Amino acid sequence: MATELALTEVAAGVFELRLPIPFEDGLVNVFLFTDGKHTDLLDCGMNADESLAAIKRALEHLGSRRLRRLVVTHIHPDHYGAAGIFAGPGLADLYIHRLEVPLVHPRYVELEHLVEEVRNYLLVNGVPAEEADVLSNSQRALSEVVKTAEPSVQLDGAEHIEMGRHSLRVEWTPGHSPGHICLYSATEGLLFAGDHILPELSPNIGLHPQSTPDPLHDYLDGLMRMAAHQPKVVLPAHGRPFSDAPSRVDALVSHHQRRLDQIVEILVRNEEKTGWQVALDLWGPRDNLYEKRLALQEGLAHLQALAVEGRVIKSVTPASVRWQPA
Repeated sequence: MATELALTEVAAGVFELRLPIPFEDGLVNVFLFTDGKHTDLLDCGMNADESLAAIKRALEHLGSRRLRRLVVTHIHPDHYGAAGIFAGPGLADLYIHRLEVPLVHPRYVELEHLVEEVRNYLLVNGVPAEEADVLSNSQRALSEVVKTAEPSVQLDGAEHIEMGRHSLRVEWTPGHSPGHICLYSATEGLLFAGDHILPELSPNIGLHPQSTPDPLHDYLDGLMRMAAHQPKVVLPAHGRPFSDAPSRVDALVSHHQRRLDQIVEILVRNEEKTGWQVALDLWGPRDNLYEKRLALQEGLAHLQALAVEGRVIKSVTPASVRWQPA
């Protein structure tokens, strides 16, 4: 028996569809934009039967004969996983930021080089060898729910894209992923925020082999730019739509400033620590493999930001990366 279709009109001709995922809050929001018999899609969920069936039922419900374009906010599995099902030759055109494109193949197709690169990154940041072996292989499970597709358009940011009957500006907002984008309608005050601004959660901002060199500062800069738009409604990829983006941005900025100060305090109490030691001090031991890796990445992003600001000293050798108070 088919489950009830979680489809809601959130603006004229714009429909939010909530798809199941096995992490975050258990749901990811994708958006369908109608234009006569054509529909455009923002994000596409995972390559999983229940999720695919929900999108196809939504298209039928909206009377769409053709999916015209698929815009992806970033290449994490819950946003990009079904891209190869809906986009490609004879299917929808795929739009994605150019900084996401080189991440796809090593992450989801030929994983061996990235697995080894991640293992080395874990080791030099203080993860014990046995844990590093397990954590470096955690990517393999995610590749099983992703079918890749070649992009038709590679975005830089600042483009205007027609989605259904709406003209939306591409806003490049790196941090959570190097080529993460939001879509913004100035005339209607709508911000489709992806994972950049969430109403309750703070998205993972991690330093890792595929991240930008200073992802936390990238993320904070993007938050301020989006807050300056003062959108009427923020439509996030997780959680419910909300207003008052500046207040939510203030809360997220304050959260990260507190985390930075916490790390400085941890380092002041000790002469030198690895990123793994700092992550354990911040969050304690975690049983979930995915959470362990995210905790390390998040800790390293904050440590890197502190080093850029000159508040901590980063020391590197081929064998280790270590941090100490400035």
